[in-house]
Formats: sequence, structure tokens, C-alpha cells
Amino acid sequence: MKQIRIITVALILAIIVSAVSAITVINGKTVDAIGDVEMKDNSTDSVSIEWEALDDVDGYKVYAEDKDGNFTLAQKITDGETCSYKFEELEAGTQLKVKVAGYKVFNKKEYDGEESAPICVYTTPEKMVLKAYSGDKGVLKFKWTEKKAQGYELEYSKNENFEKKKTEDLKNDKISYKVKKLNPGDNYYSRIRSYIIVDSNKIYGEWSESCKTEIKDAAVLGADIDPNKPIVALSFDDGPSYPDGNGNSATNDILNVLEKYGARATFFMCGSRIASSNKNYLKRELELGCEIGNHTYDHSNYGKKVTATDISKSTKAIKNACGQAPTIFRCPGGMMSNTIQKECEKEGMPIAYWSVDTEDWKSKDPKKICNTATKYVYDGSIILMHDIYPTTAEAVKKLVPKLIKEGYQIVTVSEMLAVKNGGKAPKAGQQYIDYKTINNNT
Repeated sequence: MKQIRIITVALILAIIVSAVSAITVINGKTVDAIGDVEMKDNSTDSVSIEWEALDDVDGYKVYAEDKDGNFTLAQKITDGETCSYKFEELEAGTQLKVKVAGYKVFNKKEYDGEESAPICVYTTPEKMVLKAYSGDKGVLKFKWTEKKAQGYELEYSKNENFEKKKTEDLKNDKISYKVKKLNPGDNYYSRIRSYIIVDSNKIYGEWSESCKTEIKDAAVLGADIDPNKPIVALSFDDGPSYPDGNGNSATNDILNVLEKYGARATFFMCGSRIASSNKNYLKRELELGCEIGNHTYDHSNYGKKVTATDISKSTKAIKNACGQAPTIFRCPGGMMSNTIQKECEKEGMPIAYWSVDTEDWKSKDPKKICNTATKYVYDGSIILMHDIYPTTAEAVKKLVPKLIKEGYQIVTVSEMLAVKNGGKAPKAGQQYIDYKTINNNT
């Protein structure tokens, strides 16, 4: 009996030891779930999160959602006392979903706890720079650089403290806005800020510095152009293009790019190409501040063969289509004549040649067109393209933002010539190769 009792006690002790060991193993592998994770602080380029500490953990794992919607490890924190993490070097206006889990190390293996519920954190939108000017009678125009945002809030008022202000909520694809029918001589103050939408709430960035603008009583050529910064003029010949079966056209695609980036261009068109299907492009060009040029009626005559009627007939067709006569001329093939010069003097049109030829008609290669333009462009140059080729429109989609990134202001030929020459408008009948070169013998 004594032996049986000894065996029984030994079995009980073994069971107890086994149970304790099992509990130890379970406790060594078990990690509690993280509670709420909160955004602690944020700025335009960073965001901090924090959470309550867990007992008996060796550290934490911070996960962030990638572009494919998967949560990947962003940071492994190797101590159980640190309960915060800071995401740095982020873009302004960035939204990020994050979650956190604790972990333990047992027998050289890691055991993760249940991940927290994901939360959305964000950096604040970037402070914007607004340009406000009055380039036409009774008109106040605004321009800004596109930012990473869901939209923009624009305010303008006659009071510098923005009392009795007017507010515009603008879509994120806009980088310009215009107010008409204001009283010449009045002063307006304006400012803008961008916003992102987080959980249906608008999160605003800092207001831009305010601009003071006097409303003009007459058109002011190049009012928004900084003469101390590089300027380039884009020009397009032979249009307007016709819409295809889907309603798309090279001319309209180019205008979309110009509108997106707040740029302008000069369109030298042939009057014979204007039809009911594309005459609306002319009105849109004017609305965007572009310049309409004359390229003869049908481009059939060159040089000395160009007649005064070739020019005047095109002027009439253009004016009938949009209500405004062309303000500049380009010779077909760039070949000048006395007849051309005299008719342009009569109609008050300067003549534009070019200093950068993309030869877009020849290559019809968007990459080559863009590379040629950016390789040879310089301050005060005139770039030649044609708005009748879809490949040119594709090139413009890359060229415009690239030129802007390089610091160029993209404007019309007449604006560039005026600003680069101290505000002096180009002379009618004179042919400009670029802002400083006149050559009437091409």
C-alpha cells in the first residue's frame, strides 16, 4: 500500500508539473490584443500614432496599408515600453491606414497578438501659393500650382480681413478660376487652401498668403507673367482638328492639358478648317486665355504665292466663328513676302516664326516631340507644333508639366514678346523668330 501511495503522489506531481509547464507554454505564446490606436500628431510630412501598453510583451509591430490594399510591416519595435511610432518623409495630404500588434518571443520563436482595428491617419495638406491678377476689364483671375488634394477653397473679398467674403469650393482638377463683371478700380483680397477628405470630413491645409489685386478697366497683356522668370511660347499650326467618332480631337486634348496646368498657347489656324463640329474649340481657346492666329485660309499657297485674300478670308472665317479676329499671323512654311507683310500691317497682326521646331508632323512620335522641345527650349523661345495630330496631343501631355517643372511660364506668343520686351507689344507686320530676333526675309 505504501508503494502504491508513493506512485500515486509521483503521478500527481508529474501531472502538476506538466500542467504548470503547459500553462507556461501557453502564457509564453499568448499575446493580448491591442486596444485603440490613435493619431497623436501630424504635419505636412509626418504623422504619429500611439497605443496603450500591453503587459508582458517583447515589442510591437506597426503595419501600413500599401497601394494594393495589403497591410505590410512598416516598423518592428523591439521593446515593450515604446507605445508610439512616427511615420516620416511622407507627402503632404497623404492618407494612410495603419494597425498595430504586440508580440512575444518564446523558445526563439515570435508569437504575434491580434492586430488592432485599422485607423486612418493623414498628413496635412501643403500650404499653397496663389497668384491673383486682373488681365481683362472687370475680371479677376486666380492661378495656383496643383497640389495633392481632393479640392480647394478659394476666398476673395474687398476687405483684407475677409469680411463679407465670397467662397468657392473647387475641384482638385482645377488650377485656375475667374470672376467676371467686377467694378474696375476696386481692390480685392484673395487666398486659397487645399483640403483632403477623411471619413467624410474636410481636412484643410494652411491658408496661402493673401493677394491684393486692383480690377483693371482694360486688357493688360501678360498681367500674370513674372518677367524675372523663364518664359516660353507654345504655338500650334494647321488646326483646328476635327473630332473623331468618339468626340475626341487633338485640339481639344491640347486644350485640356493647358487648362489643367494653367498654361496658354497660340493657335495658328486655317479658316477653311473651321466647321460646325470644331468651331467651339475657338471659343474655348479664348476662354482659357489662348491666342488665335491666322495661318491663311487653306494653306495652299506659300511665300510669294500667298495673297492678301488668303489672309483676309481666313480672318473673316475666324471672326465669324468666335466673334474675335486673329491677333497674330504665321506664314505657311514660314516663308515671308511683301504681300504678307503689308496685309498683316493692315490687319494689325505681328508675324511669328519659330525658334524650336519639333518636327511633330514628321516623326509623329510623342516621346521624340517632347524630347526635341525640351532639348532646344530657352527663355523667350517659340516652339512649333501642329494641333491636328493625336501624337502631338500626347506629347503635350508630357511636355507642359515638364516645362513647368523646369521653371518655365507657358504663355502665348504675343504675351511672351511683350513681357520679354519690357511691356512693349510686338509690331504689326514684323516677323519674330524669338523674343529678340526680327527677320522679315525667311
